[in-house]
Amino acid sequence: MVIDPSVIARWREAAASGDAQATIDRLHAAIAEEVRRQRPLCVSSGRCCGFEAHGHRLYLTGLETAWTWSRLERRPTVTEVESAMSRGSCPFLAGGCSVHGVRPPGCRIYFCDRDPAGWQSALAERCHHEIKALHDRLDVPYRYAEWRSLLMGFAAADVAS
Repeated sequence: MVIDPSVIARWREAAASGDAQATIDRLHAAIAEEVRRQRPLCVSSGRCCGFEAHGHRLYLTGLETAWTWSRLERRPTVTEVESAMSRGSCPFLAGGCSVHGVRPPGCRIYFCDRDPAGWQSALAERCHHEIKALHDRLDVPYRYAEWRSLLMGFAAADVAS
């Protein structure tokens, strides 16, 4: 997926706004509270970040990616994202999650524990609805895409700037 660098610049600017920071911080707190309440079992200890092997993908918005990107101590290069894609994993999977403190909402919500009550799906939908509304409030393009594709766009934009 090719992302126009001007769109990435708008996401980055919006992610730095007080509204985005407050909204995402509030969502992360709500997710943490629901996880504490539900007490899901993590049986894979990060192996779910090997997307292909675990049979799933992580999707998020451009604004969520910009928020996360702005908080990374070390940002992946295009080559590192490509390598992760070819491995079928997250580029931040290095003996566990190397960005655990700033991981996106989808990572915070997903547990491989069975979810018969549907709380994970319901929570993900509520969070996504709020993030979409944030895109609207901040008047930034809404794009919902696979995590590594978005990271590739951000890494490529860094190279171009």
